[in-house]
Amino acid sequence: MLTRQIEGRRSQAPTNGSATLGAKQCQHLAAVVAELRPDWSVELHYDVLGRPFIIILSDDLDDPVDVTLVVRRDDTPFRLEELCGDTYRKLGDCGLWVDVLRAVRMRLIREMPFPPTLH
Repeated sequence: MLTRQIEGRRSQAPTNGSATLGAKQCQHLAAVVAELRPDWSVELHYDVLGRPFIIILSDDLDDPVDVTLVVRRDDTPFRLEELCGDTYRKLGDCGLWVDVLRAVRMRLIREMPFPPTLH
């Protein structure tokens, strides 16, 4: 499991009120992802306006699961989005951080392979 903080041109995280996504939330997500996909990364990034977002993706370019999850904070709720192949879509808004963790967990569980059936 790799956790990275990518800040681009900034030397430190923004200090305005929208900076509710940070290293602590990145660590929370990394713990959830490590349980289900230990070979995936959780990265904290900042857009050109300095707003933080967290990206969850596979470290393996040949991973058959072609999903990248993005967590961002809009006005009030957290927003979970995914990039799957060429399709980018909103998965939902979450009012509480615990709901984000649950939604990420559920999305990753959907991508887990089924165990072989024993006859």
